[in-house]
Amino acid sequence: MTGMFAQKHYQDVLEAAHEPYAVLPLQGGAAALISQRGGRVLGIFSHADGENLLWTNASAFADRASFAAFIAQGHWNLGGERLWIAPEIQFNVRDRRNFWGTISVPPAMDPAQYQLSVQTDGLHLRADMQLEAHNLAEGTQTVMVERWIRPTSNPLPELDGLIYLGYQHEVRLQITNPHIPTEAWTLVQVQAGGDLIIPCLPDVQASDYFGSVPPAARQVRQGDMPHLRLTLDGQQQYKVGYQSLSVIGRMGYLQTLPNGRKALLVRAFSNNPANLYAEEPPHQPGHRGHAIHVYNDGGQFGGTHSFGEMECTGTTLQASSLAASDTFLLWVYIGSAEEIGQVAYRLLGVRL
Repeated sequence: MTGMFAQKHYQDVLEAAHEPYAVLPLQGGAAALISQRGGRVLGIFSHADGENLLWTNASAFADRASFAAFIAQGHWNLGGERLWIAPEIQFNVRDRRNFWGTISVPPAMDPAQYQLSVQTDGLHLRADMQLEAHNLAEGTQTVMVERWIRPTSNPLPELDGLIYLGYQHEVRLQITNPHIPTEAWTLVQVQAGGDLIIPCLPDVQASDYFGSVPPAARQVRQGDMPHLRLTLDGQQQYKVGYQSLSVIGRMGYLQTLPNGRKALLVRAFSNNPANLYAEEPPHQPGHRGHAIHVYNDGGQFGGTHSFGEMECTGTTLQASSLAASDTFLLWVYIGSAEEIGQVAYRLLGVRL
């Protein structure tokens, strides 16, 4: 948890930079902090003085001057949960044969030009993006993005003694060019040192995207529910994708808090094997269908305090489908090892 800050620290830094933000009240005095820059859920906090349960860039948020310099230099990686537009191989990479030499984040995607507003039941974000297509298609895609972030109910209210906080992230995309496949892509940045648990089929289908993917990314553990368990250590950069037919639409990140208690962040989404899921590994043209991606940073983007990512994508827009809505849920629990074990079994089918 090193390098994370309390909610007020983030607010002070954002206010000093005149960056708009909003605080979304969650359950039991918890809160989520949403920035207009990048349209990020920058942090989730179990109480006012608690540290952020998501990862943010400690170098950027160290103090007001650091944040000002970070923004002035055009850096994008603030942290938290962000929405990008997939496929990456199409919108962020000009030449897949030279992946690292031609990859960049389009400013229209991040930080984008979001407008943030407070509504009676949550927060609303809106932006229009003009994105150039490469590799999979050619031309320009106009993406109209609307997002709603609202508190969501506890799916396990019968479990007493746990701290619960959760929100749903609804994303609506509308496009203008039917020849360019386009998807919502959510990335939850988590603090290095925890374990990512992915329920899956016994013959899980995984694809390496880049880096040295560890054997654990394919080692299915047996039990009530077959699953993968990867330690995201933030030491070795890699990315791996999982075929929609191999997973169930839930994954969880288990971490230990400074006070010794456990936290489990569960991401739930609509996993549809009939969906295209157009993202492709750089070296495998036409190899699609990955609903979940996992990224482990090796210090390239996170600095001294590194991170991992739980990534999933939504409905593929193309041809006659020019608009769609997807909902991504984040359920967060804090408790003893035994209590969190009950949550993991009930929501992921996995005994810790």
